[in-house]
Amino acid sequence: MLGAIAAVITAVIAAWATLRARRKRGGEVTLVDVSVGEGEAVLAEPGADAHLLGEVVPDRPVLDIAVRNDGDRKGLVRRIHVELKGLLHVPDIDPPSVVGLPWPVNGRTRAQERRLGPSGSYAVDFPLTEGSYNRSVSQEIDPGDVDRFVISLVSREAARGKDFYQVRLLLDGGRTRRARERVTSEPMTVLAYGPPSWESPAVIEERLSEIADKVREEAPQGSAEAAVFFNAVFHPHATGMEDYVTFYEEKLKVLTAALRACLKHASDGTRIRGWLDELERDLTGVERLRGHAAELRASGRHP
Repeated sequence: MLGAIAAVITAVIAAWATLRARRKRGGEVTLVDVSVGEGEAVLAEPGADAHLLGEVVPDRPVLDIAVRNDGDRKGLVRRIHVELKGLLHVPDIDPPSVVGLPWPVNGRTRAQERRLGPSGSYAVDFPLTEGSYNRSVSQEIDPGDVDRFVISLVSREAARGKDFYQVRLLLDGGRTRRARERVTSEPMTVLAYGPPSWESPAVIEERLSEIADKVREEAPQGSAEAAVFFNAVFHPHATGMEDYVTFYEEKLKVLTAALRACLKHASDGTRIRGWLDELERDLTGVERLRGHAAELRASGRHP
């Protein structure tokens, strides 16, 4: 009797294993690659389909996505999540003004706090603020096939050439919520809108001359009541020129670091490397700007 029962159990297990082996695994979508591209470059690809690429926005970054279906049936990407964080706003350097105040300025004094900008878009259309932005999609991938699609990132409030952010992509696959599978990319740094923007050393040199001349007008004897004002901060006129150069140098360094982070996941880093070369060239001119400030003092144009 025991032998017969054991034989039945063995047969049931074998039949279950055979059925399980025959059962299809379904669509199993995996992320092959995600890189950051440029809207113009995607639209200019040979044979680009205007209908399929109708949501790509020129002058905005795109996430260029490759996915693979390792299952036995059609796979489906049904929802995308774009997570934004790490906002960085690199402002212009204001033209300086020299003002006479009713009190001495002996150290840097902030006039007001500036609020840095916000962030965000498949054309997922989102504000430039940290958070998660979602969009339903329907991207089918045949068994064993690799598919590519792009998400146009359109951050509404981004200032041209000044805003960076970090983005992470999450894809939901599966035909139902219960069968949902999620794949996630690494965080990627993105330049939100257009090429980076900064002032040339020639512009800064001219502004240093303006500071020197205006300080001489306002405080010919070196009165402490004259101050140099830029980017919401009052600076003592005795250090105003040097502070201006230092602010400029820090801006170039911040842009350099941000663009190097962008380069890590760029689908084509040619333009970014060109911008980095320009920044490196302008950074080498900072010491010459400090020398120009010293010359202005020595000439008597700045008390």
